[in-house]
Amino acid sequence: GVKLQWNLFGTYGINVVDAWTLAAGMGAPGGRGAVVAVLDSGVAYERRGRYRRAPDLRRKTFVYPWDFIQRDSHPNDVYGHGTHVAGTIAQTTNNRIGTAGIAYNAKIMPLRVLDAHGEGDSAAIARAIRYAVRYHADVINLSLEFPPEVRASEIPDVVSALHYANRRGVVVTAAAGNQTDIAVAYPARVS
Repeated sequence: GVKLQWNLFGTYGINVVDAWTLAAGMGAPGGRGAVVAVLDSGVAYERRGRYRRAPDLRRKTFVYPWDFIQRDSHPNDVYGHGTHVAGTIAQTTNNRIGTAGIAYNAKIMPLRVLDAHGEGDSAAIARAIRYAVRYHADVINLSLEFPPEVRASEIPDVVSALHYANRRGVVVTAAAGNQTDIAVAYPARVS
């Protein structure tokens, strides 16, 4: 249960119980009404061919899926990372399966921008950011980063798309890194 998920509560956690209480008090229990675009390696969101939906993600959770690698409407996860991210956000809660989703009533817009090796290019990422804005995402989640040596001038399409999202009032979250690097890499570094 939630008690085993130290990252959700306590001294070093995100105080998810307080957040759930505040959201419910504002008429949006579990983030109901919010759309989070997950730009990643895809999501295990449908049963199709060899793919299966993750057992703790409801079918009705997903809206406007698109694969910017294969250029079709089936952004199934071929790497695993995107499903993990989507689950952290929106897994069903209190069902004794997997973990608790932070925003368990939010909608997920699965947008595949990374390939089977977890790699992608700036053009696909920029197109996906603009797509998410056009389809009314409230939040764009970018749990990805470019190598630390990449400069803004090398990814102008991504920088421009992020500024567009900001102007349209979309909240953008991006990975600040898993290493102990001093500098934050792009896209999180875009201001």
